[in-house]
Amino acid sequence: MRRLRDWLSTRLYQFFKVYALNHIVAWIPFVRFRLWYYRKIIGMTIGPDTALWMGCRFVGDKVNQITIGRGCSFPRTFFVASAPISIGDYVVLGHYVSLYTADHDPDDPAFTRRDAPIIIGSRAWIGSQAIILKGVTIGEGAVVTAGAVVAKDVPPYTIVGGNPASVIRERRTRTFTYTHSLDNLPPFN
Repeated sequence: MRRLRDWLSTRLYQFFKVYALNHIVAWIPFVRFRLWYYRKIIGMTIGPDTALWMGCRFVGDKVNQITIGRGCSFPRTFFVASAPISIGDYVVLGHYVSLYTADHDPDDPAFTRRDAPIIIGSRAWIGSQAIILKGVTIGEGAVVTAGAVVAKDVPPYTIVGGNPASVIRERRTRTFTYTHSLDNLPPFN
């Protein structure tokens, strides 16, 4: 009986922790509270002055292995963390960007899941509604245009776009002045 009670309490705790993550905490209009929950309860590593706006969603068994650098801004991002996700400093994601660390093998009759990490270098910019697929590394200072589907690595300081994303051109600048602060967020976000 004790084993059943322990098993149930563990499963219920995990269920409510994840349920609260996506259906309660994600919609609380205080970024500092959400960041506290993500760091202390979920176990994510999130740098200072990073904002995960209301409506970010998380699924997968490696949510605690999401690492985000300092000064980032993520409005309504969807994280599928079946493998680690590592994001550098001063990265900006547009609205409704999706990061998928898993897919399924189309040649396997059982559609076995395949996992691979996603790495996004510092000072990258990912446009709204872009999709980043498993195993992709986006280089430092790279730009992914809105709506792009990124299935291959993106070299540093290049601009990619399309479906599948391909190189459009190299960026003309290698210097940055963008910094982000939680103090610059709209109130109640």
